Amino acid sequence: MTKLSLICLASALIAVTSLCSFVAAERKNWVLLIAGSSSYNNYRHQADVCHAYQIAHKNGIPDEQIVVMMYDDIAHNDYNPVKGNIINRPGGPNVYPGVPKDYTRHHVNAETFLAVLQGDKEKVKNLLGREGKVIESGPDDYIFVNFADHGGTGILGMPSPPYLKARALNAALKQMYKQKKFAKLVFYVEACESGSIFQNILSKDINVYVTTAANANESSWGCYCPPNDDNRGSCLGDTYSVKWMENSDSADLHTETLEKQYEIVKEETNQSHVQQFGDMSFTNLPVEEFVANGKSRYKRVKERRTCAPLSQVPTDMAGIVSLQSLVVSTHPVHDVSRQAQEPVIVQQRRLCAKSLIYHFSFTFSTIPLAKQNS
Repeated sequence: MTKLSLICLASALIAVTSLCSFVAAERKNWVLLIAGSSSYNNYRHQADVCHAYQIAHKNGIPDEQIVVMMYDDIAHNDYNPVKGNIINRPGGPNVYPGVPKDYTRHHVNAETFLAVLQGDKEKVKNLLGREGKVIESGPDDYIFVNFADHGGTGILGMPSPPYLKARALNAALKQMYKQKKFAKLVFYVEACESGSIFQNILSKDINVYVTTAANANESSWGCYCPPNDDNRGSCLGDTYSVKWMENSDSADLHTETLEKQYEIVKEETNQSHVQQFGDMSFTNLPVEEFVANGKSRYKRVKERRTCAPLSQVPTDMAGIVSLQSLVVSTHPVHDVSRQAQEPVIVQQRRLCAKSLIYHFSFTFSTIPLAKQNS
């Protein structure tokens, strides 16, 4: 090889290396976190989302690339014995400080969520009457989305109707893929019947990977529920959410893959069936690729709490358990106000409705076909 050839080869290698470094430096990580509920009875959802923020933030993702949607009526609620404090496990750290409250109160809704997710700044401006933070991702970027709230078959809850429908969400993800809004997107969903949002709907070829707290037909479960060590009068977290976040706190996210975390969470979430959907081709990537900016810097927790079965309740019962705890507590707020009662009444009606639907379906399925058609 001549001297000129060596010089050309060296120049080419330098150029390629520089280009690769440039591309790597240009990739951004975006995080969208939403708690789709309100009221102190649903403490756990905002606690989950605040904890998820702390993981992303402490792992180096800047706040300008994190969007948080939460009603924000828990930290300073009359029923909260420690004002300005939200915890996600008994004896745990305060996960509320520093959380960007990008969308609160009535701005937490399905339409705004879909606009934020798709980076539609103009629509957000029309909805809010002002500019709002959105996921401004590009074709090389990674997106992590985490939703925590109630759910039903084909829907995810919001503080008030209309709710987020499976078809609308999946259509948005497909449209984002077509518009090259991301290279890869990971979506963790905490809700009852959350598997129904993606089962037989989510495409497997749009670079979207999803895990859900439950299958299409069952409840997810609240975790660290009353009576708990901190006397908060409400469940402090949801089992699936607690499991993936406490794993993220304690594991080496530089080596633990998405698939490994899924397997751990699936095994430890022992009251519902954790599911995965979508594109499995990149589940061998480290978790830090989605919840960290470069190599994770989060100081790992050596010991993990155990959310024992006795401290778990089905999500539909969590609000009722919370109300019962508040009634018998020694908290200065003794009266159970209308504000506290309403979410529980809604949950009770939902339970009754589900019970009636189940009873009707069961009864109808046991009637002989000849009688059904008569």
